[in-house]
Amino acid sequence: MLSLPAHQKRTLVIASYVSLSGLLYGLDTGSIGPITTMPQFSESIGILTPARQGIYVASILLAAAASSLASGHVSDAISRRYSILAGGLLSIVGTVLSAASPSFAVLILARVISGVGYGQCIAVSTVYLIELAPKSIRGVAACTVQLYMVLGISIGYFIAYGSQSIPNSMAWRIPFIAQACCAAVLTAGVFFIPFSPRWLLQDGRRDQAVEVLTRFRGSSLEVQREMGEIDTSLEENKHTDSMGFLVMFQQRYFKRTALGVFLMSFQRLTGIDVVLYYAPIIFQQAGINSTQSTFVASGVSGLVMLIATIPAQIWIDRWGRRRPLIYGGAAMSACLIVIGSLYARFSVHDEHGIKMSSSTAEWSVIVLTYIFVANFSWSWAVVAKIYACEIIPTHIRAKVASLELLANWMVDFAVTMSAPLFLQSSPSSPYFLYGFATVLAVAVCVMMPETQGKSLEEIEREFEKPKDIPLPITSTSA
Repeated sequence: MLSLPAHQKRTLVIASYVSLSGLLYGLDTGSIGPITTMPQFSESIGILTPARQGIYVASILLAAAASSLASGHVSDAISRRYSILAGGLLSIVGTVLSAASPSFAVLILARVISGVGYGQCIAVSTVYLIELAPKSIRGVAACTVQLYMVLGISIGYFIAYGSQSIPNSMAWRIPFIAQACCAAVLTAGVFFIPFSPRWLLQDGRRDQAVEVLTRFRGSSLEVQREMGEIDTSLEENKHTDSMGFLVMFQQRYFKRTALGVFLMSFQRLTGIDVVLYYAPIIFQQAGINSTQSTFVASGVSGLVMLIATIPAQIWIDRWGRRRPLIYGGAAMSACLIVIGSLYARFSVHDEHGIKMSSSTAEWSVIVLTYIFVANFSWSWAVVAKIYACEIIPTHIRAKVASLELLANWMVDFAVTMSAPLFLQSSPSSPYFLYGFATVLAVAVCVMMPETQGKSLEEIEREFEKPKDIPLPITSTSA
């Protein structure tokens, strides 16, 4: 980073701060599975059946889905910056209420409030960074949200692992206290980040937009060129403003909207959330018996995610967008289909639940789970969200991103809600379902155009070329 130009350093500093929204969500994701398996949690709140566990864990996702849908309108109305502030404030309320909760009903309410806050923050953060960053490091800047998310998952696992030895309810309250502290830091610094230059232009604040671009671009010539491109795009599309939310379904934009929604939906249909939320159950079924061992195994999956995300953070703007989605998706689907086959062949049901009849199969499932997590982390976790935002024009980006995140959260909710019962009733079927869904997603990615090294307005023109099906194009590395 020391050798980077000053404007790129400024961008990455802002990205490092805004991406605390990802850290916040990661802390919850990493800790909630271990929390619900703690005896102290059951003693305080009551025994969780698989159905109650699914409702509690997934309730945050339904709230985040609703919040994401509204985030486009909110961020267009009050700015990307203040939308992040609003999400941070709600996150503080939800996490503090979770930490102090006396009952299961209050925990559900707190989780819903947290979900509204997380949905708002995450939906806007990626849009904000893509609009602020220069094209040469746009992928790296936007990827920081995911890097912080997996860092949060890893930290969340080990906070819960460290607190689970506390003999009272503080064992499960401490992870929520950590989340509240993170939300407070995110909220406190919002006033020190700039507005999105594209939002400023869309809001008619031209002088401020020029000022922001001057700080985050390499030269005055680059600022002039980008201002001209944004002006042209906004002028060409100004007649669509009155259509509101429906504009994204116009023939001109529908393919991009559909592609973004597809990518964000299938990001969750890879089945990654089953691993993230229910890692203790997965590793128990794979043969790890003690609670302490399953906690450690869950924490290792968080570390694997973190390690695998780092190369993507460094090289995403060299790798492009299509290749990670294709290669990573192919590896993920192979892992899931093999795991499903192993369970179909070697799983047995006894009075203690589902077990494997072969120790080799047990270790194969564990290793393949880690390989799956690693491949998701450097590919679909990072690239899908960036690509889905890049392909949308500036004047509707926030609205379409909100719809994409709605689809993402809703699929996430369905997967997370059904997972405990699904894993209990048929251990092989979930892996086959998500494995073949990933195969379909890879097939679509083969036909997508590349966006690497292009300005947002260049990407817009590429998608509006007269053609029936987007075909792969060659892009020069930034």
